Amino acid sequence: MEYKVNKPYPKVEVEAPNETYGLMILDNVGGMNSETSAICQYIYNQAIAGEDFNDLKQTFLNISMVEMHHLDIFMELSLKLGMNPRWWTCLDDQCCYWSPSYLNYPNQVSEVLQNAIDNEYQAINKYMYQASIIKDPHIVDILKRIIEDEELHIKILKQWEAKLVR
Repeated sequence: MEYKVNKPYPKVEVEAPNETYGLMILDNVGGMNSETSAICQYIYNQAIAGEDFNDLKQTFLNISMVEMHHLDIFMELSLKLGMNPRWWTCLDDQCCYWSPSYLNYPNQVSEVLQNAIDNEYQAINKYMYQASIIKDPHIVDILKRIIEDEELHIKILKQWEAKLVR
């Protein structure tokens, strides 16, 4: 099974450094709803899934690897936009480092899957919003490509939900 869409990612480039865009992308690196959160959430999910769910555990790990690639892209994009790609988000001139308190800690398989699906939808909505206001076509193309992976993750997670929950 594939966990990313079978097409290349756009080259990571920008028209010019841009602090406004950089701050938005930094939030994708280290904000509450970020790739860092997604990676850590999927690793937590696989850790608690239990021995009866080895295939699901592997699915969570495989999705987390795709999210790691997204994180790498956003960190490189942040650098090119002139930002320091720490695991943080900066709003109103205050930077807050990423925190494990950003995660949810469900312990039932049904809740774990629903939380994962909800988080993927939140990421898609965030990236769609960013793509609607960012005027740099390079960044927009990257966001749209990452959205495609997130949509695939929803499809995979819903298949698991149908198999295990309903």
